[in-house]
Amino acid sequence: MASGMTGALPHSRSTISIASTISVVASEFDEDYVRHIIVGLDNSTTSQAALAWAAKELYRPGDKFHLVHVIPEPPTLHPWPGVYVPPDDAMERQEFREATAMVRAAFAPIVSRHKIPTDVHLIVAADSPDSIAGLLLEKQQELGAAALVVASHGRQALQEFWTGSVTRSLLKRCAAPLAVYR
Repeated sequence: MASGMTGALPHSRSTISIASTISVVASEFDEDYVRHIIVGLDNSTTSQAALAWAAKELYRPGDKFHLVHVIPEPPTLHPWPGVYVPPDDAMERQEFREATAMVRAAFAPIVSRHKIPTDVHLIVAADSPDSIAGLLLEKQQELGAAALVVASHGRQALQEFWTGSVTRSLLKRCAAPLAVYR
């Protein structure tokens, strides 16, 4: 269940509202967990496979999973210098509802099947590879996560050169064990 959906979602990658955390499988206080494991999600079958792998290979009783999904920041209008038109809050809430539905349909059954205590963190932020990697690393540090799991989409070298890669950025910067599912 999501709470706090009455206000606008945050636009700052350093701010995560209470509206952005959904408990998928009932869990107690964080202090009761031995390890926190973060799984970065996007709307892909590779992310589903990465979560299934983590549930089978990494999960131990006493662990808690944190599924992190970035909702792309809505575009802002700057019709001319000095004029700012904020994004539409109704559209933002709709994107949040769609992301929540996607996570519940594609990822919740996996953690439910394994009975893994899980929180889902939906974060509104820029969707550049470095920004997403930075968010995952911030969450890893905040939770003291024992591991980080992401899916690699196997982009071709030229495409990755121009667009970057979340995985490549994490490989350079992640201090915790990083599992890349491909």
